[in-house]
Amino acid sequence: MPMITSFIASEDRLDLSFHGNLDLTITEEVCQLFTAIPSTLRTCIMDLTGLDRVFDSGMALLWLLNERLKRIGATVVILSDHPEILKRVPRIMSNALSVIPQDSGLATQMR
Repeated sequence: MPMITSFIASEDRLDLSFHGNLDLTITEEVCQLFTAIPSTLRTCIMDLTGLDRVFDSGMALLWLLNERLKRIGATVVILSDHPEILKRVPRIMSNALSVIPQDSGLATQMR
């Protein structure tokens, strides 16, 4: 499954974990999620550490999802150690916080 979702109601938090390729194959899942996001959501954590490849179409889906989250005032946190994502995310998701997981090789290199 390319996208796993988990909603923690007690924290008004949505956790998204993406795996494999970030491309148009997850369009239906993202669109279903888009309509189901509660207006009370405060935080969304997008774990992108399981991605193999990133395509422009997948980045566009993340942008659409982020626009919805931005409109409701949710904080967006991106977990990634993928150099291409770290380079592109600030351009399409200016409100998102990027975090490099501590156990990644990239985190060690950046210290």
